[in-house]
Amino acid sequence: KQYNGQQGGGLVEKLFLGDTHTDRSERAHYRPNGYQQALQSALHHVHPCHVCGIIYNANEHQPPVLPRTPQPPGHLRGEWVSSQCEVRPNVLFLTRYLTFHADNYTWEGFYYHYADPLCKQPTFALRASGYYTKGISSERVKGGTELVFTVNQVWVKPLSQVILQMLNTSRPKSCGVAGLWAIGEEQDISVTGGCTTLGISLPHTEYELFKIEQDSHSRLLLYMGERPTDGSSPSTPQKRPTSYQPPLIQCSGELTEPLKQRLSTDNAPSLAALPRPHPWALLSAFIVVHILRQN
Repeated sequence: KQYNGQQGGGLVEKLFLGDTHTDRSERAHYRPNGYQQALQSALHHVHPCHVCGIIYNANEHQPPVLPRTPQPPGHLRGEWVSSQCEVRPNVLFLTRYLTFHADNYTWEGFYYHYADPLCKQPTFALRASGYYTKGISSERVKGGTELVFTVNQVWVKPLSQVILQMLNTSRPKSCGVAGLWAIGEEQDISVTGGCTTLGISLPHTEYELFKIEQDSHSRLLLYMGERPTDGSSPSTPQKRPTSYQPPLIQCSGELTEPLKQRLSTDNAPSLAALPRPHPWALLSAFIVVHILRQN
C-alpha cells in the first residue's frame, strides 16, 4: 500500500506476484527471486483509471469489455524513459532512458542502477550506443516486432564506494583502466572489450522484440523484450524474448541536459540491448552494502 502524493494523498494498493521464468521448461520447479510488474487494486488505484472502473463493475456473467485503442506506429523513433523503478531478478533495480534515431538506425541510452527498490541509492550508471536493424513482424509473438541490436561502445560511471572498489581492483585490461576509476567520472570500457567485473563483453549483439502501445492518456508506451531469468542475454535467434519488460513512456520533447542530470539522481532512466551486468557480481555488491550499513 502507498499514498499517491499527486492525487491528494489517495491510497493506492498494489499486488506483486513472483516473476515467471523466461524458460518454459524451468517453470515447474523455479522459485521466484523477483516480482512481476505490480497489479493495481480495482478499488484503490491511481485516478483516473477508466479501465479499473470497467473491471471493478464486471462479474462472471458480464465480463469486462475493454476499450479499443488506436494502432500506434510500429517503428522505433524518439526518446523513451522509465515511468517507475524497475525490478530485475537477483536484486537488481534500475531505470532506463533510450533514444532511437530512425534516419540512420542508431541508438543511445542510459542505464541507472540502484541498491534499493525505490531507486534512491545509485550504484553505477551505464551509457551505451550502437545500431539496430529494421524491424519485421514476429511470427511467434502476435503484435510484436523483431529486430537485432548491436552494442559498440559502453561507458561506466561508478556512483557508490562498493562499485568503485570493485572496478579499481579488477584485473588489468579487463575493465577500463584499473586504479583510475573515480566516483561520478565515467570511463570508456570499449578499449578493453567490455568489463568482466560487470559481465559486459563488447561488441555485443542481441536479438530483440518490441511493441508500441497507447495508454488511456494517449501516451505512447514502448515495450522491449524481457531479460532472461538466468542472467544471460538473447545473443542467438533461439533466445529471442517472447515477453516484455515494463513499458517506457515516450518523452513529449527533447530532454535538456539539466533534466538528464535530474533523471540520473531521481527516479527515472537502462537500455534494451545493453548486456546486463552479471547478477552475481551485483548481488555481491548489494550484500556488501547491506553489511556496511549494519556496521
